[in-house]
Parts: sequence; C-alpha cells; structure tokens
Amino acid sequence: GSFTVTGCKAGTYIIEELSSDGSHVIDTPPQTVYLSGEDQEVVQVYFGNSPKGSLLVKKIDSATHAPLSDVEFMVTTADGTAVGDANGKYVTDSAGTFTITDVAPDTTLVIKETHAKDGYILDDTPQTVKVKSNEVITVEFRNQPKGGVLVKKVDAATNEPISDVEFLVTDSDGNFIGNANGKFITDSAGTFTITDIAPGTTLIIKETRAKDGYLLDDTPQTVKVKSNEIITLEFRNQPLGGLRII
Repeated sequence: GSFTVTGCKAGTYIIEELSSDGSHVIDTPPQTVYLSGEDQEVVQVYFGNSPKGSLLVKKIDSATHAPLSDVEFMVTTADGTAVGDANGKYVTDSAGTFTITDVAPDTTLVIKETHAKDGYILDDTPQTVKVKSNEVITVEFRNQPKGGVLVKKVDAATNEPISDVEFLVTDSDGNFIGNANGKFITDSAGTFTITDIAPGTTLIIKETRAKDGYLLDDTPQTVKVKSNEIITLEFRNQPLGGLRII
C-alpha cells in the first residue's frame, strides 16, 4: 500500500490521491511536504481511505416469513439519481434478496417496491437508509399474501354438484371482480374459485342463472376475504317438481 518517489530536489511538494481501489472512498485531502535537500532525507505521508458500505434488501411473506423471489424494486439516492447499471431496477433472487455493494458512506438510499410477486399485495411504501462505512445495512420488506373464495353449488336434495350455474361477483362498491362483467360459471365439480383478492375486500356473490330443472337461488352471500386463505361458500339449488294428471 505504498510507493516511493526518489531523486527529488529541495522544495515543496503536494501529494493528492486521484483514485481508489473502488471499495474505498477518497476522503483525505491533498497533503503538502517540504524537502530540505539533505542527503538520505525521507518524508513519509499517510493517506487513509474509508471503506465503502453495502445494502442488503430482504423480501419475505408476512404470514410465513418465507423468502419471496422475483419482486422488483427501484433504488435511488436521496436526490432521485438511479443506483446501479439498470436504471435503479433490482429483482430479488431465490433467497428473496438483492445486495448493492461499494456505496459511499453517508449516502442516503431510497428503496421502493415496484412490482410484487403474483398472489401478493404490493407494498409501495419506500424505506430510506443511510449507508455506513464498512457495514452491510439490512432492510426488510414484507408482502401480505392475497386470499380467495371457493364457491360450491349443490343439489339441495342429493348434495350432488351442479355445473353450468351462473354467478355475479362484485365488491362492496359494486365493482366487478375477476373479469369485465363479474360473471362466473360452475364447472363439472359444481365450483369456481376466485384468487388473488386483497385481504379485507368484501365480496358479494349472487346466483343469476340456475341450471335447467332447478329453482334460482338469488339470495346473495357476502364474505370478507382473509390473507392467505381460501374461504368456501356453498349455494344449494332446490330441484323443480312436477304434476302428473291422469
């Protein structure tokens, strides 16, 4: 970590560090020394460099604490300058993390989630940290898993599943859920499932068309979606009767 300059004449010299090794900061100002010109005179000058710091971002499931991969973040400095070589974009790996190294001490970084993993709610509240010399600062983000509803349609007399029954699903504000018109139709097992719903959302499920041979049950059911849970709702259809005249 040293070098020697020989053959110097008497006089004043200024020594200035121009570049570091990439992992340290140039934080010692230029130094001035005076050589008298006497034989074998040696003047030693010391320059100290502060090591840079790092940032480790962790993304986990808020319910199970399992790591979440493929979550996208934007990292900038306090003045909005993008960090890194991808315009500030970073994506968590299989361990649910990413690391930014060689950050100058006292740099303020702003970390914001921009794209959540499928099945999770976006946490777009940014976190701000100040990087310290020779230290890895860890920041943790948690994603709340979404929930869902499983709707079952059965024969009220036999408990057999009923297919081809149409339902309308909205939230408490009347917005359609799942698709453009909010319509769902039971499959051969007499069911349909709605997933990726934010916890706390209230769903209103109403039968709009019964299968041939059954009475329409148009009394809606209301359910509040819970995190990381599929709630089951059952609708029962009364089969139609008949009259035989002899």
